Amino acid sequence: MVIVATICLLSCEKRDIGTGSQGDIKIIAEVKNKVYTNDHNIKLDASKTDQINGNGQLAFSWTCKNFPNGRVPKIKDATKSIAVIDSIMAGNYNFQLSVKDNFGHEVFANYQMEVFPDTLKGAPIIVPADDLTLKLPTSVIIVDASLSAYANPLFRRLEFEWSLLQKPMGNQDPKITNQTNSYANISDLETGQYQVMVNITNELGLSSYDTIGINVLGTPITNVYEATWVSLTDAFGPGLFISISDPINFVGINNQNTKLTVLNLETQQLIDDKKYSWDISNNTLQVFYYEDPGLEGKKAKLTVRYYK
Repeated sequence: MVIVATICLLSCEKRDIGTGSQGDIKIIAEVKNKVYTNDHNIKLDASKTDQINGNGQLAFSWTCKNFPNGRVPKIKDATKSIAVIDSIMAGNYNFQLSVKDNFGHEVFANYQMEVFPDTLKGAPIIVPADDLTLKLPTSVIIVDASLSAYANPLFRRLEFEWSLLQKPMGNQDPKITNQTNSYANISDLETGQYQVMVNITNELGLSSYDTIGINVLGTPITNVYEATWVSLTDAFGPGLFISISDPINFVGINNQNTKLTVLNLETQQLIDDKKYSWDISNNTLQVFYYEDPGLEGKKAKLTVRYYK
């Protein structure tokens, strides 16, 4: 499923509240304080003023009090709570909203708008990201298109969409999170070559894309052992202990490049890895368990998976 979200690089909404002394008419309106000359259907939105005033029918009037010489904007539906400006020239504007109730009370509120010349000239600029290399057992990596975001005009909205283009045959699909950000997390990677794509779309609806290769290294090796839990008392109190020595297969491996699972052979259930600690060094694996003394004398199956 493809998901597209909009990321605003600058908050562009300004909400002003004006309160009248007569009849307690309150004005709440939302007007963009920064827009561009290529923006269309710019809203002057006072619809919430209707919601917060319960004193009968309100009359609205939107006017432009200050504007660049010869550039008075045309306001559509100027007598409604929501007015629209279809197009506007560069410069500084002051819009005034008048709200009157059916008792003759009237209040005003003013809103400043700065209009910038259009900064979008075509499709988004792409700064190609470097290909990446990952070594198992680490199976998560960040792919980042932030440089492309910074290369485009400031304060303009960009949409990001990450997707998978290629994976090794037989491997499961990796998981992509933060799929609509300028960066994404790719997890559940396995040995082989992957390729992901980021598609970037600007406010003109024009798109550019970049691809990033991910080379995942590491040959998985799995060894299985059976051992018996024995009692142990140390600084942490009474517990259980397993020690396995393997001078052939444990050479050069440690906790950082190894994964361990422990199965209770009696129940055929995995023991929660948060309930035991373990260490592998000097060709020896040691497992410490303090949760269930009833396992003493019972067998466990330990699966040691590492990468070379």
